[in-house]
Amino acid sequence: MTKYDFSFKLKVVKSYLNGEGGFLSLSKKYGIHNNSQIQKWVNAYNILGEDGLKRKKVNKRTRVRI
Repeated sequence: MTKYDFSFKLKVVKSYLNGEGGFLSLSKKYGIHNNSQIQKWVNAYNILGEDGLKRKKVNKRTRVRI
């Protein structure tokens, strides 16, 4: 699974919202293998703004056996 950084996601979403292309053409332009990924980013951006494009930090718990 490829990880995309925040600035890249924002650039792609802004390109879509500015009418520079659809999901398929932008996925080819930016080298994204799954064009539905752009749709997910756009939806997240529309709902949460820029925070929707930032990676979530997951708290990992480690178990200690005594």
